[in-house]
Amino acid sequence: METEQSFPLYRAASCGLLAMLVGVGIARFGYAPLVPALVAAHWFTASAAFWLGTVNLVGYLIGAASMRAWHKPIHTRAAITVLMGLTAFSLVASAFNGGILYAAIWRLLTGITGGGLMVLMAAAVVGRAPPAKRGQVGGITFAGMGTGILVSGLLIPRILVFGLPATWAMLGAFSFAATIAVWLMMPPAIITPAVKKPGKQVLNKPVLLLIIGYSLCAFGFVPHMLFLASFIAIGLQRGVAAGADVSAVLGIAAAFGPPILGRIADRFGFLRTLTFGYVIMAAAVAVPLLTGNQVWLAVSAAGVGAMGLGAVLLTSGAIASLVEPSKLAANWGLATMTYAVFQAGTAAAFSTLFHATGSYQLLFGIGTVAALTSGIFVFAAERLSSRIDQDHGT
Repeated sequence: METEQSFPLYRAASCGLLAMLVGVGIARFGYAPLVPALVAAHWFTASAAFWLGTVNLVGYLIGAASMRAWHKPIHTRAAITVLMGLTAFSLVASAFNGGILYAAIWRLLTGITGGGLMVLMAAAVVGRAPPAKRGQVGGITFAGMGTGILVSGLLIPRILVFGLPATWAMLGAFSFAATIAVWLMMPPAIITPAVKKPGKQVLNKPVLLLIIGYSLCAFGFVPHMLFLASFIAIGLQRGVAAGADVSAVLGIAAAFGPPILGRIADRFGFLRTLTFGYVIMAAAVAVPLLTGNQVWLAVSAAGVGAMGLGAVLLTSGAIASLVEPSKLAANWGLATMTYAVFQAGTAAAFSTLFHATGSYQLLFGIGTVAALTSGIFVFAAERLSSRIDQDHGT
């Protein structure tokens, strides 16, 4: 394992934050605040805008799968800056209204680069950190996603006054600047993936349980991410501003949750922190079932925001503690792909369910049960991992 002197971890983590901010925070989560403006300006219909979001998800899966399948040495600084540069170029290219197929090309490309960066940063930064600092380093890295949610929700509506082309161009310009910063700051290193052995590859059982729990977490995150603001504004009849205020709390928690959870994980362990985190998340998801008090709903949003994004850090760190460094990209790539599929399926299923029933409580109830179930799977992974360690020690 490299020392902090030979591989400056916190400098690399800062680069990871910028990479996640650009590749996932802005390019993926930043699209949602643009949709109403795209529809209002007649660039796309509402259904076409939704379809472009699906195209981005397909690209995300392709990117994660490609990184998982890659078995040649990776020069991390070059790979990260190329992926970030392509993301920035795609955002600038999106400033031109060339029609649905033209837009689909760039949404697909940003999805591919985002999925690739998600897997790559875990191996390039989190996987290189010593166990005692893995949480701190990973927390900084993956805070980029939550920062993207926060910045997108607060900044994009305000710069839209300059028009859609200017908004896309500004997002692209910022992303290019971040890419240059990463190129200058990212310490050079090479990742050598594990050599694929012939025959059937058996997944580590604790990792399998961990991935199942991580995937089910999507059921707990989606109700707050997609429906909480609507529940407050429409369901409780408090107006759009009240819903937006609570959404802002979720964004703030998503930005600051991962670094805090990372420090906790360094002290108590990733699996244990993740188990209790899912229990707290379940309690937070359940709050709208018990009360409509605005303060408690804000607390609920904070819990879900912190843990919904914190689960990314904690799961990647837990996998890093369970597998060899050379196998981290493949295992984390599988977790990333599985979660993305579950999240997309959950969003579609919950939207259909709400359209059929009109019940917000049903969605929050399902989310509560799912988050608790995630905790059970991670607890089982922790127990199994401890048993395996004891067997190896005897």
